[in-house]
Amino acid sequence: MILPQEFYFEDTTLVAQSLLGKVLNIRTDSGIQKARIIETEAYLGIEDPACHTFEDRRTERTKSMYLDGGHSYVYMIYGMYFCLNFVTRTHQHPEAVLIRAVEPLPAQENLRKKDLKTNGPGKLCKYYGITRKHDGLKLWKKSSDLYVTDEDFKVSKKQIIPTARVGVDYAGEAAKWPLRFYLRDHLFVSKK
Repeated sequence: MILPQEFYFEDTTLVAQSLLGKVLNIRTDSGIQKARIIETEAYLGIEDPACHTFEDRRTERTKSMYLDGGHSYVYMIYGMYFCLNFVTRTHQHPEAVLIRAVEPLPAQENLRKKDLKTNGPGKLCKYYGITRKHDGLKLWKKSSDLYVTDEDFKVSKKQIIPTARVGVDYAGEAAKWPLRFYLRDHLFVSKK
């Protein structure tokens, strides 16, 4: 079942946790590729110094953050890596969830950490060819090049590990907020 747009209107930290185990569907030239979401980070808008919309900053890059929840927000970091986010809440509350790691489906056995290509936000975008052309897409539409489904993969609260976000030391105290979530002991987690 495709997640409805309303799913993304909930509290961003709840959406970040609820996305764990859901399936990202990526339309490519070779068809639909699927990946289970393993790790996320929540970014809480104008009150969050780590968020691109902190203090209501509006730029060409952040335009999609000011759409209603359920849209994609893709941006480039370090001039070379793209990052995929899902906009949450409403256009008055520009918040998002960063997709940090996914597991390609169908799952493969006997993988080693060094063989992984989707255990980081830049790595997963590179692997699936996600670029700025994927910015602003409607994640609740099956016709979209990106959409998210619930395929009855059960995740219990005990399986979800909350911790500080990665790479946001510039955000002061907000860098310590436990807004990163990942599935306990999962091979595809980007960092412990």
